[in-house]
Amino acid sequence: MLGDRVTLHAGCVIGQDGFGYATHAGAHHKIPQSGNAVVEDDVELGAGCSVDRATVGSTVIGKGTKFSNAVTIGHGTKVGPHNLYVAQVGLAGSVQTGSYVVMGGQVGVAGHLKIGNNIKVAATS
Repeated sequence: MLGDRVTLHAGCVIGQDGFGYATHAGAHHKIPQSGNAVVEDDVELGAGCSVDRATVGSTVIGKGTKFSNAVTIGHGTKVGPHNLYVAQVGLAGSVQTGSYVVMGGQVGVAGHLKIGNNIKVAATS
């Protein structure tokens, strides 16, 4: 679902399957990704960004958030309002961020972490 005044630059993909597999007896088995992706009002996503749909529930990009190019958001992640992410930021699945979070280029966030309000993360952290 896309909100009002959303800008998607070239090559954005919203709502593709999240990377969900369970390994059993030496084989990788796909976990169905039956949730959705929500992009709230006044969001801008640069070229080549991707937002996975959730396994269950919603992946959410909060209102007023702006992404540079090649930002990847994993399934079930909740990006708070008014975040700023520079090129090649990647958030794994089920991450939660607060309001006004800024991440420099090539920041990576492991799954299931919570990041508070007004946090600034330096490039390549």
